[in-house]
Amino acid sequence: MAEFYVRKNASGNGVFSTLEDARDAVRALIAEGLTEPVTVTVEAGEYRTSGIVFDARDSGTKDCPVTYRAGGEVLFNGGMTLNGADFEPVNEEERACLHGDAKEKVVRIDLTKFGVTAADWGALCAIGTYSTADKYDGAVTSPMWCELFVNDRRMEIARYPDAGYLHTLEPVREGKALEPTGQPRNDPSEWGKLRNPLGDIRKIDADTAKRAAGWKSLDGVWCFGYPKYGWADMASPVDRIDPETCEMETRYVSLYGIREHAPYYFYNVFEELDAPGEWFLDRETGMLYLYPDCDLASAQINLSLLTENLVRFENVSHVTLRGFTFTGTRSDALEMSGDNLAVENCTVKNIAGNAIRIRGRNCRVEGCDIHHTGRGGVSIDGGDRATLTPSGHLVTNNHIHHIAEIFRTYQPAVSMSGVGIVCSHNCIHDSAHMAIGFGGNENIIEYNEIYEVCQIADDSSAIYAGRNYTVCGNVVRCNFFHDMKSDADNHIGIFGMYCDDNLGSCTMEKNIFLRCQSALLLHGGHDMVFANNLVIDACPKSQYSLRFHRYGYWDSLLPGGTHAQGLAQVPWQGELWSEKYPHIAEYLTWDPETEQCIPHYCRLVNNIIINHKPIDVRGFDWRDERLHDLVENNIEVQVDDIHALTNEKLRELLPEFEEIPFEKIGLLK
Repeated sequence: MAEFYVRKNASGNGVFSTLEDARDAVRALIAEGLTEPVTVTVEAGEYRTSGIVFDARDSGTKDCPVTYRAGGEVLFNGGMTLNGADFEPVNEEERACLHGDAKEKVVRIDLTKFGVTAADWGALCAIGTYSTADKYDGAVTSPMWCELFVNDRRMEIARYPDAGYLHTLEPVREGKALEPTGQPRNDPSEWGKLRNPLGDIRKIDADTAKRAAGWKSLDGVWCFGYPKYGWADMASPVDRIDPETCEMETRYVSLYGIREHAPYYFYNVFEELDAPGEWFLDRETGMLYLYPDCDLASAQINLSLLTENLVRFENVSHVTLRGFTFTGTRSDALEMSGDNLAVENCTVKNIAGNAIRIRGRNCRVEGCDIHHTGRGGVSIDGGDRATLTPSGHLVTNNHIHHIAEIFRTYQPAVSMSGVGIVCSHNCIHDSAHMAIGFGGNENIIEYNEIYEVCQIADDSSAIYAGRNYTVCGNVVRCNFFHDMKSDADNHIGIFGMYCDDNLGSCTMEKNIFLRCQSALLLHGGHDMVFANNLVIDACPKSQYSLRFHRYGYWDSLLPGGTHAQGLAQVPWQGELWSEKYPHIAEYLTWDPETEQCIPHYCRLVNNIIINHKPIDVRGFDWRDERLHDLVENNIEVQVDDIHALTNEKLRELLPEFEEIPFEKIGLLK
C-alpha cells in the first residue's frame, strides 16, 4: 500500500503540510499507473480551508482505491475562530438602544481588525424554500450570510419574539400571487414573467406595531414565516409598519397569497438583541454584537466565511473520505459526482447548506453524524429511470439531526432521487419539516428511526413523495416513527407517511407509528399498499389514524399538466415499463375529473390500530369494483399496557399479522 501523510507545519518524505499537496502527490502517482491501494492519513488538528477540489485525475480503481482518512480528530474549517478575550463591552450609544440585562451582557468585536471584509460576511439574502425574491430587481438570493456558532450551537440573529411566532391579523392587500387566496391560480407562465410585483400588507397586533415604532429604523429588518401554508416558508424585508393602523407591508409577495393568523417573526433588529444566544452584525461597520449564553473565555467561537464547498469531487471514482469533521461553510459542505465514492464516519456540522450531495453510482454515506445544517442532510441521485438500472447507492447508519435550521421546509435529512437507492438504519430527529423525501423507482427505505420531525408544519409528513404517476416500485418497511407533533395550526395534519397528489406505486409494510398524529395519508394514486403496520397512541390533534381519499386537483392530470410532464420523462409505454408497472396505461384511460383522481389498485390490510383514531376514507367508495381497492382486516382496539406488546401478543389480536423485526430497527451498534 502506498501511504502519504498530512501533518501541520511539516513536509518531506511523503509528509505534506496541506491536503492539497497530498492530493497532488497522489495525482502524480495515479498518472504513472496505480499498482496498489493508496492511503492518505491526515494527522489530528484543525485545518483552515478555502475548499479543495478533486477531479478525474484523482480517481482510484476497483483494485487500487484511494482513501483519505483522519489519524485522530481532524477538522476542516471554512470559517475563522474568534477569541473570547477579543470581545469588549458596547459603548454608551449602543447601550442606550438595548433593553434590560442586555445593556450589561452584550459584547462586541470589530471584525475588520481581523481582516474580515464585507465580502466575507455577506449581505442578508432571502431565505425560505418558497421565497419569491428572484422576482425582484436587486434582491440577494445567495450566498448565505456568515453565521456565528458558539460551542457548536448556531446563534440566533437578534429577533422578536425571542422564540416562537407572532401571528398576523386580517389581510389588507394581497400582492399578485401565483395562487391568490380564494381565486383560481394565475397562469404560471405569465406569473413567471412578472417583475417586481407589489408585496403584501397585513394587520398585526397593536403591541407589536408599537414595539416596532421604537426601533431606530426598518432598514435591514426582515420577517420570516409561513404566510399561507404550513409547508411554505419565506422571508422578506419589511418596508413599513404603521403604529396607527397596525399595518405591516412586506417587500416580497407571498407565492400562495396570505391568510389571517399566519405565523411570523422579525429578525436582524439591533434593539431586539436581548436574549442569550442572540447576535447582530452591523454590515456597514463590521461590528459584531453578541449576547453570550456561556463564558466566552473558555468557549469555542466560530464564524463561517467560506462560500464554496469544503470538498468537491468532479467525476471522481473509487475514493473514500473517512473520519473527518467538516464545518464553517455558507454553502453545501461536500459536493460529489462519480462512482464508487464513500463518506464514512465523518461529521458535518454548523453549515448553511446541505451536508452531502452525491450523484453517480455505487456511492455510500455510512456512519456519519450530521447536525445543525441550514438546509438538509444527504441528497443522493443516481440510476437510470429509462432502463430501471439501479444506482447501487447506500445511505446507512447515519445520525442526522437538528437540520433545516434556516430553510425550514422540504429540506430532508435524506433526499433520494433515482433508482435502487437504499436508505437504512439511520436515526433522524429534530427538524421543522420532513425527514426523508424520495422520487424515482425501486428505492428502499428501511430500519430507520424517525422522531421529533414536522415540528412546525401542516399538511406534511416524515416521509414524503408525490405528484408523479411514474414514481413506482418504492418500498418503505420496518421503520419506527414516534413522537411526531406540530406546534403549527393543523388544518390537514401531519403524517408518518404521505403519498401525495396521485403518486405511483409504493409498498408500506411492517412500520411502527407511536404517538404520531396520523400514520398515513394516501391522496389519490395507484397501486398503494399499506399492510401489516402497527399504529399506537393518538396525539391531542389526532383526527384519524389513516386517511385515504381522492385527489383534489384533477386539472393537473390534463394534457400539459404536472403529471403529463412526469410521464414524458420516462418510456412508460415501452415493454420494460409496461411489464413492470402495467396499471399506468390503464389509469390514463380513465376520466381525470371523475375516475383518474380516485385511488385504484390500493390495499389497506392487516393493520393493527391501538389507542388511536379510526380510519378515514373520504370522497369515494372503495368498494366500487372498478377501482380494485381493498380495505379489510384492519383492527382498532384499546390496550392498557402498550409496553407489553410483542409479536406474539400482536398475533393474538390479529392472527394474520406478520412479525415485525423490532430488534433490527435503528442505528447499528
